[in-house]
Amino acid sequence: MSDEAPQQSTSKLDNAGTLLQSVSTSMTHEKVSILPGHEPDYSACTFCLWQEDHTLGNALRWIIMKDPDVEFCGYTAPHPSEPKIHLRIQMYDGLSAVDCLRKALSNLRDLFTTVDKSYKHSLNNDNYIREQDVDVRAAVDETLRQRGFPVEGDEEGMDLS
Repeated sequence: MSDEAPQQSTSKLDNAGTLLQSVSTSMTHEKVSILPGHEPDYSACTFCLWQEDHTLGNALRWIIMKDPDVEFCGYTAPHPSEPKIHLRIQMYDGLSAVDCLRKALSNLRDLFTTVDKSYKHSLNNDNYIREQDVDVRAAVDETLRQRGFPVEGDEEGMDLS
C-alpha cells in the first residue's frame, strides 16, 4: 500500500450539458479529429479540436499563418454551447496539413515555454516594471470636488458655490 494521497479525478467537461450527454450516451471524443471533406493527400483538412475555444484557436491560426507553405488557415467555434473549435488548414504544393498542425502545436508549446521561463526569471529577480497603484476612489472624489459636487464623507454644510 502506498502512503501517497489518492489523486482527485477531475473532469475536463465543464459544461454540464456536455457532461450529461457524454455520461448518458457513453460518448468519448478524440482531442483532435479530422472532419469529413479533407483532400485525399491531406493537403487541406478541417480539424475538430474538442474542449478548446478561441484562446487556442486564435493562437494556432496566428502561428500557422506564419508558415509560408500555408495557403489558408482559419477557425470557427461552431456554437457557444459546443466545447470545440474547427480549424481549417490548406497547404500549397500538396504538403500535409496534418504535419503543419503538429509543427504549429510544437512551436506554440515552445513559445509558451519560453514566455513562461522569461516571466518566472523576471519575477524571481524583481526585474519588471512596477506601476504606481492609483487610489481610484480618491481620484474620483477629488474630480467631483473640483467640479463642485458633494462627496460622501465631506463635512456637512460645505460651501459648494
